[in-house]
Amino acid sequence: MRSTIDDPNRSRSGVQFQDAQLHAAVGEYGFTQVHENQIDEFHRLADELIEGEVAGPEALWRVQSWTGRALQLRRKNGKANALLASIPLTQAGVDALLAGEFGFANARREWVCGPTETAHALLSWGMAGRSPMDQAASLRGLLAVWYGVYCDIRVYARARSVEGEKLMSRLGFVPLGRPDGATMLFGSTGFPHRIAEKLSVRSKPISQEQFA
Repeated sequence: MRSTIDDPNRSRSGVQFQDAQLHAAVGEYGFTQVHENQIDEFHRLADELIEGEVAGPEALWRVQSWTGRALQLRRKNGKANALLASIPLTQAGVDALLAGEFGFANARREWVCGPTETAHALLSWGMAGRSPMDQAASLRGLLAVWYGVYCDIRVYARARSVEGEKLMSRLGFVPLGRPDGATMLFGSTGFPHRIAEKLSVRSKPISQEQFA
């Protein structure tokens, strides 16, 4: 019998968020939360590195302000060089995603989880870096957030390029079609432990008791 994490139409629930957990997960890879005065910088980097149209700064900040933890930046020598965008979804958000309706530009408050709400799934909207080292840091950051904070729920991701689709395949994601009619949507089938070990990502979930 398949678990819900293997079912394209369902997701697990029951993940409560703690801010310190996220900081512990991504901090060691140089990522910090994006604040309102940094949203233009995040948008410029996303527009530069991510293929296809990127939502505007106002739409990005709206989701960040609702969730409190969707966007992270990595800097070196004062310059942003990598980004992460991972959106915790409610069940209504999962339904909207699978129906091809979810996006930063048209996101609704009831589709995303606030700091005290339970996540039913995680949408990896984007991870990118200027250099191969920065790109590796973004992947490490995503895996650290996934395993350290959201280990019990399904992760979804869109791939806008052939390289992105290949990465999803290596991470064990399965294609779920193009709900929006344009971009391939992928769903996780379990955490990619082997790749995480190769990238030296923390292999032990971060206990909530550490931050009680």
